Amino acid sequence: MSPFVRRRTVGALLLLAAALAPAMPLHAQQAPVLPPPVILIVDMAEILQQAKAAQEVHAILNKQYTAYSKEVAEQEDELQKGGTELERQRTVMAPDAYNTRARELQQRYDELGKSVQAKRAALQQSLNEAMDKVKNAALEVVADIVKERRANLVLEKQAVVYEPEGMDVTADAIKRLDQKLPSVAVNLPKLDDGGATAPPAKSK
Repeated sequence: MSPFVRRRTVGALLLLAAALAPAMPLHAQQAPVLPPPVILIVDMAEILQQAKAAQEVHAILNKQYTAYSKEVAEQEDELQKGGTELERQRTVMAPDAYNTRARELQQRYDELGKSVQAKRAALQQSLNEAMDKVKNAALEVVADIVKERRANLVLEKQAVVYEPEGMDVTADAIKRLDQKLPSVAVNLPKLDDGGATAPPAKSK
C-alpha cells in the first residue's frame, strides 16, 4: 500500500470515529457561571433555646412533669407501705392469702410502671409537637432574612470555623421570632389517665 493510500485510510478512520462519538450538548461543554456567594450564618440550636416561645414551652412541660412526678412518688410510697405492712403480717397470714396479696401488690407495681412509661411518652410528644411549631416559625424567619439580604448560602454555626463580622444573623432571627411567635399552644396529657389530653396550655 502506498503512503498516499495509508494517509487516506487513517483520515477516513478518524472521520468515522468522530461521527460515531456521541454529540455533547453545548451547555455541557461550558462550565456554569455561578453567582458570587452571599453567605449567612445561623445557630438554630441557640434560636430554639433562647426564643421566648421555646422557653415557655419548656417551662409549661417542666411544671407538668414536676406535678406528675409528685403524683407518681405518692403512689410509689403507698405501694411501699403496703409491701411493708404485708411483710409484717406474713407470719400470721395463711400462705394462700399472703400469695394472693403479694400478687395484687406486684400487679399494682406493674400497672404503675406502664402508666409512667405512657405518660412520659405523652409528655415527650407534647414537647415535640410544640417545638416543631417553634422550629417551623424559626425557619420562616430565617428565610425572610435570606431574601432581604439576597443571600444564596446559609451555614449552620457549628460547622463554621471562622466568620467575619455581620454574617451571623442568629440574634436578629431570635428577635424576629419573638415578634412572630411570642407564644404557642401546648397539648398537655392529663395526669389521671394515660391517653387523654388536657386542654391546650398556651405560653404567655
